[in-house]
Amino acid sequence: MDFEFIRPAILWLLLPASGLFFIALLKHKKNQSASLIAPHLASFVMSESNNKARQPLWLVALFCNLAIIFSAGPSFEEKQVPVFQSKSARVIVMDMSYSMYSTDIAPNRLMQSRFKALDMVELFKEGDTALVAYAGTAYTISPLTNDAKTLANLIPSLSPEIMPDKGSNVLAGLDMAQELLSQAGYLDGDIILITDGIEQQQQSDVSRFTNSSQYRLNIYGVGTAQGAPIKLPEGGFLKDNYGQIVVPTLNASLLEGLAKNSGGQFADYQPSNSDIAVFSPQANSEVLKSEKPNLALWRIDAGIYGLLILLPLALYLFRRSALVSAVLLLSFLPQQNAHAAELPTLFKNTDQRALEAYNNKEYQQAAQARSSALKGAALYQQGQFDAALNEFSQDKSATGYYNYGNALAKAGQLEAAIDAYKQAQVKQDNFREAAENQALVEQLLNQQQQDQQNQQGNDSQNQNEQSQEDADKSKQDQQKNGEKNNADKSEEDSQNSEQQQSDQSSQQSKDQQGQSGEQSDKQNEPDMQAQSQSQQNENKDENTPQQDEPQNQPNEMSEQPPSDEQKQQAQQQAMQAQAAELTNEEKEKAQQLNQLLRKVPDDPAILLRNKMQLEAQKRQYQRRPTGVEKSW
Repeated sequence: MDFEFIRPAILWLLLPASGLFFIALLKHKKNQSASLIAPHLASFVMSESNNKARQPLWLVALFCNLAIIFSAGPSFEEKQVPVFQSKSARVIVMDMSYSMYSTDIAPNRLMQSRFKALDMVELFKEGDTALVAYAGTAYTISPLTNDAKTLANLIPSLSPEIMPDKGSNVLAGLDMAQELLSQAGYLDGDIILITDGIEQQQQSDVSRFTNSSQYRLNIYGVGTAQGAPIKLPEGGFLKDNYGQIVVPTLNASLLEGLAKNSGGQFADYQPSNSDIAVFSPQANSEVLKSEKPNLALWRIDAGIYGLLILLPLALYLFRRSALVSAVLLLSFLPQQNAHAAELPTLFKNTDQRALEAYNNKEYQQAAQARSSALKGAALYQQGQFDAALNEFSQDKSATGYYNYGNALAKAGQLEAAIDAYKQAQVKQDNFREAAENQALVEQLLNQQQQDQQNQQGNDSQNQNEQSQEDADKSKQDQQKNGEKNNADKSEEDSQNSEQQQSDQSSQQSKDQQGQSGEQSDKQNEPDMQAQSQSQQNENKDENTPQQDEPQNQPNEMSEQPPSDEQKQQAQQQAMQAQAAELTNEEKEKAQQLNQLLRKVPDDPAILLRNKMQLEAQKRQYQRRPTGVEKSW
C-alpha cells in the first residue's frame, strides 16, 4: 500500500493548533474555581450555567487535528487519468554574418546576441524551442526540443567562422524556421529573429514571407544607428571591394515595421532583460494538428471520507462551542488558488526525496528510490552498471529500453546494447537519441573487433619471429660445438705427438745404457738420477699445457659475450614487458571507448562546423540565393 499526503504542507497547521489548545487548557485550569472548593461542595456552589458553559477542550482539539489531517489529503492509491497539455513552439533564428563582429555594443554584437539568446531559452519554460543559424545559407542547429540545456550548450559555439558560406541571407533562415514548425505539426508559432539588420533588397522578400506565413515574426535588433567597424578575430577591420572600412548600422524602424506587419513584437538591445520580456509565451498557446491525450497518475484523495467522522463531531460541538462554529464558517470561505511549491523534506515521500537527491548529484542517496527508473539512473551515475541493468530491465517502454542499452554499453556488452536500442526504436518512432547511440555503439564494436584482429596478427608475427630466432640460436650453438670439438681434437693430436717423441728419446737413452754396461752402478746412479730428473722435467714441461688449459678456460669464458641462456632470459623478460605494455594499451583503449560513450564533445563548434559543411556539400547543386554576394 502506497500511502502519502497530497497536500502535506497543510500538516504544518498542527503545530500552531496544538500550541493554541495547550494555552487554552492552561487558562481553563487556572480559571477553574473548583480547585478552591472542596469537591463535595463544588456541585452546590457552582451554578448550572457554569457547568453547561464548560468547554470540552479535548473534543475541540480532536476535531481540529482530524480536520487538518483530512484536509492534507491522505491517499492510499493512484489512478491513471487522461490529461491534455497546451504546447507552444518557437524558433530562434540567429544572424551569423560578419557584421555581428561590429563593436558598437561591447564587446561586440555577436557576444551580446549569444547572451540574449541564452536569456530567451531560460524565459521559455514551456513548449518546444528550435535553433537556426544563417549566413550565406541557413542551417538547423537544433530541432524543436524542450531541453533547454541542449540549446544552452550549442548557442555559445555559434560564430561566423563555422558557417560554410559568408553572407546575410535572412530569408533562408526564415524559410528554415517555417519548415521546422510545419513539420512538427504546429498551426501557430513564433519565429524570433536576432539580427543586426536587413538589406533593402531583401525587405520585399521578407514582407512577402510575413504575408504568406501563418507564424508570427518577432525581431530582436542588435546594434546601434551609429554603427562601428567590424573587428575581425584574426585582427584588423573588414573592408569592402574598394578598400573602405565597412561600418554596418541598425535600421530599427525597418525591422519594427516588418515585425508589426506579421503581428509580432520588436525589441532592440537593452542591458537588462526588459527587452526580451516581450517575447514571453502568450496564454493562448499553439495547438497541434493531432493532439492526443496523455495518461498521468493522479492520487485519489481519501480525505472526503473523513466527513463521516467530522460531521457528527461537529454537530455535537456546534451547540456547545462558538469557537468551533467560527471554524466551520471560515471553512466555507473562498480559498485562493493553490500553487506548486517545494515541500519540506519531512513531508516528501521516498521517490520525491530520491529525485531531489539525484538533482543534487547525491546518487548514493537517490539509489534508495522505489521507482526502478530513478533507482537505475542513480546506480548508472555511480558506475554500478550491472545493478542498473536489473532496474532498467523492468521498464518495457521506449525510454526503458534506451536506458537499458546505455547501461549495457557502459558494461561492455555492445551487441546486447545494439539490440536494446533497436527495441527502443520499435517502441517509439523517430527515436533519434536511440538511433545515434546505436550507430555509435556499432562503430565502437567494429573498432574493437578490428583491434582484436590486429592484436592476433601481432601475436602470430611475434611467434614467427621467436621461432626464427630459436632456429638461428640452435644453428649457432651447433657451429660453436663443432668448432670446440675441432679445437679439442687438434690439441689432443699435438699431445700425442709430443708423447711419442719423449718415448723415442727414452728408448735411445736405454740403448746407450745397455752399451755402457761395464761401468759400475755408482757411476751410473748420478747419470740415472740426472736422466730421471731430466725426464721428470721433460714430462713436467709436457704436462704443463694440459694443466694450465683448464685454469685459463674460465678467464676465456669471462672475456666472451653473454651465453645463450643469458640471451634467452633477457628475451623472455623483454617479451613479458612487451605483453604488459599491450595490456596497458588495451586498458587505455577501453577507457577511450567509455569516454566516447559519454557523448560529451570537447569542442561543439568543430562538430557544428563539420555538420554544416557536409550539409553545404549536399546543397551545391542548388542555386545560390540572394544575399550571398554580401560578405558581411
